[in-house]
Amino acid sequence: MNKPQFTRPEGTGGKSVLGSDNDNPLNSLEKKAMVGLDEDKINDLAKCLFTLNNRRYGPIPGAYMVICTKPEKEWCVAQLNADRAKPFIIFEDKAFNSIDAAQKEAEKIKKERGESAPRRCT
Repeated sequence: MNKPQFTRPEGTGGKSVLGSDNDNPLNSLEKKAMVGLDEDKINDLAKCLFTLNNRRYGPIPGAYMVICTKPEKEWCVAQLNADRAKPFIIFEDKAFNSIDAAQKEAEKIKKERGESAPRRCT
């Protein structure tokens, strides 16, 4: 019998909680970014991202962002991810010392992959 691809956390008290693949560990930058974030708000965000991704788990094509990893010193490119445990994927090798450079790189990645802005298909 196959192991379920996504799991729900134990003891959620009847709350509707989005699943997680639990197979892709957080990298060091993602661990730092997740510290102190409200789990309920992260779950709400994950539900929105899941819907935006046409009710599929995983990275959202065309949904790139810039995240500050060292205040006023370093910005990294990240991709939104429909997963409660990892709502964004930070590309550790895409670190820049200006927000503009990181933004240009995010646009470049999107263009190279031929992705458009995400939209919900009905």
